Amino acid sequence: MSIALRDALASLNVPDLKDLLSHLPDADAAGRKDQIVDRILMGMFGPGLKSIWSGLDQTQQAAVAEAVHDPLGEYSEQRFRAKYQRVPLFRLAGAKSHGHFGGKRSALGLFIHYDRLERCHYIPTDLQDCLKAFVPQPAPLRLESSETPAAKDGLMLRLTECEACQEVVLMLRTIEQARIQVGEKTALPNAVALRFLSEKLAGGDFYHWGEAKKNKWDQEIGPIKAFAWPMLLQAGGLAIRSGGRLALSPAGVKSLSAAPAEVLRGLWRKWLKTTLLDEFSRVEAIKGQNSKGRVMSAVAPRREAIAEALQECPVGRWIAFEEFSRFMLASDRSFEVTRDPWKLYLCEHHYGNLGYEGSHGWNILQERYIAALLFEYAATLGMVDVAYVDPAGARDDYQGMWGADELSFLSRYDGLRALRLTPLGSYVLGIDAD
Repeated sequence: MSIALRDALASLNVPDLKDLLSHLPDADAAGRKDQIVDRILMGMFGPGLKSIWSGLDQTQQAAVAEAVHDPLGEYSEQRFRAKYQRVPLFRLAGAKSHGHFGGKRSALGLFIHYDRLERCHYIPTDLQDCLKAFVPQPAPLRLESSETPAAKDGLMLRLTECEACQEVVLMLRTIEQARIQVGEKTALPNAVALRFLSEKLAGGDFYHWGEAKKNKWDQEIGPIKAFAWPMLLQAGGLAIRSGGRLALSPAGVKSLSAAPAEVLRGLWRKWLKTTLLDEFSRVEAIKGQNSKGRVMSAVAPRREAIAEALQECPVGRWIAFEEFSRFMLASDRSFEVTRDPWKLYLCEHHYGNLGYEGSHGWNILQERYIAALLFEYAATLGMVDVAYVDPAGARDDYQGMWGADELSFLSRYDGLRALRLTPLGSYVLGIDAD
């Protein structure tokens, strides 16, 4: 943002200016607003600037470093919290302020300011230029990984690379026989097709499903891989709908003689751009996704953000799902799932509305979408191995929401614990040529 320090200070009220001035040596808070601004400017552009910066605590210095070396000079609390697992203090609780009940402004406010119109924190451009002379580059962002996934009762491991190479050929042959029934308008496989495909999968689906419910309100995990394959092949242009069944397209016939890895790479690239399905629609507990108006955001930017983060993953190393999500936020790969969370709800539109504070955060919406894409599509294509548990009770972050009392899981993907990029995934993502 191209805003000078004088203009940033001029936007503050006198009590806030006096709070900031108190952090400068030998500061006299008496006088008019313009005089206080001049005193702050004199201190910030004088020889004592480095000393003022040195007086910040470690977290505050890190925040200044992030903003100083940001191309736009901006500070993002969301990115900072994800990277450092803490946030700097902009106000000192309990410290006597010249006018704010929330506490005195900390010295960090001398460096990082807030623009109400743009709704962002920033360092004034003229101050940023001065700070670059001595403020070091921020600590590099790390994506933590391990040789093995963290132990967990009931943990299941699925190595997907070989399965995907077998299954893509098997699915194409099955479609060649016109065995897969789908909705003519929805393109979704019906129950008969899903059961049939589940039996054909090389290693079976990720979870066993299909048994009768003990109680009518019980949640069923249902198919994951069996659902994904017909969608992937249609989106990839290898299968077309014909009379309520899938048939091979000319490209599909040609793919029968192609290397499976090449076919899988093409399917992923086509999936990134398809509008055939919004993966979040598979989170059936969240209602209102098809309400009037444009409720959900475009899917392509969501997938692209996740694909970019996958490219940063080391091949053959396990990454906890929470760590992958944290890394996405810290590396500024955030995205929106819905344009209007007030259209979404659990159970009942009024009381269970997701528009209420705490009901549409990153953990509720974005993490469920990330898990859906990784578990149902990337893992099905053999791009990532997965470590997972039964979704029932795997996460409790939604249980305080109205209407969640009878839900044992918010999404069938809640059990995803960790992922590991495979050599095939590296090839599909374009990291390795072979």
